[in-house]
Amino acid sequence: MKKYHVILLAGGEKGPLFEETGFLEKALIPIHGIPMLSRVIEVFYQAEHADEIVVVGSSNLDQLEAMSRVRKRITRGFNVIQNLVHAITYVKHRLYGSGSDHNGYVISFCDAVFLTPEIVDDTLQTVEEIDGDIVLHYVEKSSFEAAGFPTERTYIPVGNKLYTGSTIYYVRRFRKIFSIIPKLIELRKYRKDPRALMRYIECEGKDLAEIEQAMSRKLNAKVRIQISQHARMGVDVDKPSDLELAINVLSDCQDLHE
Repeated sequence: MKKYHVILLAGGEKGPLFEETGFLEKALIPIHGIPMLSRVIEVFYQAEHADEIVVVGSSNLDQLEAMSRVRKRITRGFNVIQNLVHAITYVKHRLYGSGSDHNGYVISFCDAVFLTPEIVDDTLQTVEEIDGDIVLHYVEKSSFEAAGFPTERTYIPVGNKLYTGSTIYYVRRFRKIFSIIPKLIELRKYRKDPRALMRYIECEGKDLAEIEQAMSRKLNAKVRIQISQHARMGVDVDKPSDLELAINVLSDCQDLHE
């Protein structure tokens, strides 16, 4: 059974939840008294396929008891791409010893509070079976309906179905990370505008296989897209209604198992 080092991005500052909560850093916002980052750390710590955990964020996170389960906290940079570069550099050199034969990098976020260890393990099992440099998991709208989750998400239209991105990403090789950073920044601009994203990668009206090919060309890497049946994979806490959902769905015992 492969194990994967995990990078949790927790470097965000004042955002849409500040007025609602008074917390400058999203990672510290409590849900039933448990900070969001603590919940996410605990989930990955309990997952069998997860190995060492690295967190990118400010020194304010060090106050959390859950940080004792973290191998390293890396000081945040100027943007999410820089944070990712710093974290991958640390994992590659310190945990993988600069070797090229390794299991890659799992990336998630401090607001991925709906994940459970079972979801993480199921997702990483699919990663193990896929030949891809970058694996992106998407959730179809019907999965939210089946799970009884609100369906007001940002969707990418593909064929006659609608998909939204997930809170777990996988990168096997980042040899060319510095050369593709401008492309990653450009792609990130469209994260809330899926139709603009489709136009950018020239995939309007295309199927998933064609989107894979287009993204692979854009990033000069083998991109693979997997459809997850886990509605919780497609929900983060980005606005007040998401926080309300988390309060209603999660419990004070962290709701770590489905």
